[in-house]
Amino acid sequence: MPPVPLSCRAQMPTSYNRIAGHSVERLAALSDGIFAVATTLLVLDLRTPVRDTIHSEQELWGALAALSPQLIAYLMSFLTLGIFWTGQQAQLNHLERSDRHLTWIHIAFLFTVSLMPFSTRLLAEFIAWRTALLWYWVNNCCSGRPSFSVGAARSEAISSRQIPRLM
Repeated sequence: MPPVPLSCRAQMPTSYNRIAGHSVERLAALSDGIFAVATTLLVLDLRTPVRDTIHSEQELWGALAALSPQLIAYLMSFLTLGIFWTGQQAQLNHLERSDRHLTWIHIAFLFTVSLMPFSTRLLAEFIAWRTALLWYWVNNCCSGRPSFSVGAARSEAISSRQIPRLM
């Protein structure tokens, strides 16, 4: 294959670091999608009692009571994801642009969000075991770290207005 003439080669006058990951809207869209999938997976993990094993109202109530650890774990996780999503959306509304560092901080945050269905199921199945509880809360604590991106936004001066120091 003959070499490509210099006039046909794509010129990159701007470095990758200056143009990569500047869209807050794309970051918010990715976030919305991952939160939607995570909350959907949470509810898909809930199972109704097996119909063949239920023969009366009382048995149904008993089967629902047996599901209470799963329902409690689901409720806690759904509310936690709702809090994280609301916080992240409020945070993103204060930014006029992003940068690579902030984008990767949010991707790391979204990774922990994507683990929430697994952590929830582990806790629901082994609710009395400390290891399951520890895994669940480590996942929650790691998910609660996007406030560091606010610090990055302050230091990089990418915010559209003064970000309150509530976090």
